[in-house]
Amino acid sequence: MEAERVLVIGVGRIGAVTAVGLAHLLHDVTGVDTNAGRVEELQAGRLREAEPGLRAALRSALRLRRLRFAQGVAPAGFDFAFLCVDTPPLPGGEPDLRQLFAAAEFAAQTVRTGGIVVTRSTVPPGTGDRLEAALRAAGRGDLSVVHVPEFLREGRAWEDFREPDRIVIGARDAARAERVARLFAGISAPVYCCDRVTAELAKYAANAFLATTVSFANEMADLAARLGADPEMLFETLRADRRIGREAYLGPGLGFGGHCLPKDTAALEYVAATQGLPLHQLRATIQVNRERVGRAVAWLEETLGGLDGRCIALLGLAFKPGTDDLRESRSLALAAELTLRGAEVRGYDPLVRAAAGVHCPGTLPAAIEGADALVVAHRTEWVRAIDPADAAKLMARHAVFDAPGGIDHRAWTAAGFVTNRCLRAPVAAADGADR
Repeated sequence: MEAERVLVIGVGRIGAVTAVGLAHLLHDVTGVDTNAGRVEELQAGRLREAEPGLRAALRSALRLRRLRFAQGVAPAGFDFAFLCVDTPPLPGGEPDLRQLFAAAEFAAQTVRTGGIVVTRSTVPPGTGDRLEAALRAAGRGDLSVVHVPEFLREGRAWEDFREPDRIVIGARDAARAERVARLFAGISAPVYCCDRVTAELAKYAANAFLATTVSFANEMADLAARLGADPEMLFETLRADRRIGREAYLGPGLGFGGHCLPKDTAALEYVAATQGLPLHQLRATIQVNRERVGRAVAWLEETLGGLDGRCIALLGLAFKPGTDDLRESRSLALAAELTLRGAEVRGYDPLVRAAAGVHCPGTLPAAIEGADALVVAHRTEWVRAIDPADAAKLMARHAVFDAPGGIDHRAWTAAGFVTNRCLRAPVAAADGADR
């Protein structure tokens, strides 16, 4: 495989993984960003994200001199430019593409004649056409735009780059698609070459489907609780169906968050609206997700007899376990609602040091001590390892709202706790005491 000169514009989480991954595929990679601190951090081999394996891979690529980072580069004839900048949502859900077009303008100054601009950012269908028009207007009609969406899960991004389920390449013709496919020749995965609009839609469709499974699972958990069924066993039977799969996003919780699912579902709804096509299923998915935090607040308010002056300990602050990313965290949305009702909110998450609106004392016992109720937001081993008897000794009152169904409710009720039993009505403590 011939080594190519690759420029990666934007080295946040996705750009950093892309740059390191392409360097490990033996290409000559330069990563650039307007954030001088981020560039300095990566060039020194430091990584703030909790991404297993990525720091070691970064340092290895730097040591082998296949990767470098800079705040700016002189026009130097790169073969490819990967655009990995953020496309945040505007108030109406429309993606803000200003950073993307600025990155394309930078690429036009640095990519050689006949080179390829690869969009890695999540973009609305039709964006590639707009970028090519902008490049033609800038006198770079020789450049082609190819879309290669990323499907990298936070907390498993390096694994997903090296062992993806698929690689999707959207291009105007087979020759350009093949040139980009050769960049990933060292990865064993199915490659789907298609038109650019289909590739642009693929990421939105994937995230909309994942979001729908989360909202579906939450509604099924509610129904199971109302009927007296076991939500966890219900989801186990669903995962056993090969058409659904063992890794399906099935399980109750506070709803989906993070940087991708909320942003991409809103963007897809916006795109559909521009085509005069309402997506009723997607709209319901978004609405169900919005209601999850309110259900937790209502349970706590009823169980504690009001929230004013109460202390709530929130266990799990990032948008999901195994990451430090607080963007669109449903835990923080819950914290904000509790604070509005006069509650004090403490929090603990082993990967998070500080979070807006939440007092983070730094240790689990300190977060629990004196609390009136616990809210379990993450289904993780460190939560399951909590001894309910020890928690009872530390807390002022004994209530626990377990959003993901991740604790042993029998053990907690035996220790004197009122629990929500995975979103069903509160179960009385074992001794019948009113706590």
